[in-house]
Amino acid sequence: MSLVQQRAPLSHEEEYKYAEMAMKWYGWGSPIGLGILLVALAAAAVLARIAVYGF
Repeated sequence: MSLVQQRAPLSHEEEYKYAEMAMKWYGWGSPIGLGILLVALAAAAVLARIAVYGF
């Protein structure tokens, strides 16, 4: 039994739907993007504090 499934090509509407879903998930508005942004802002704040006040 083969594990590879043969599928029919996607229609243009289906391709657009999946592309739009991928862009929403991986952009800055996604949970992953927002998490990375918050960590980067926190790191920048800590580095700025160290630069101004020292340890």
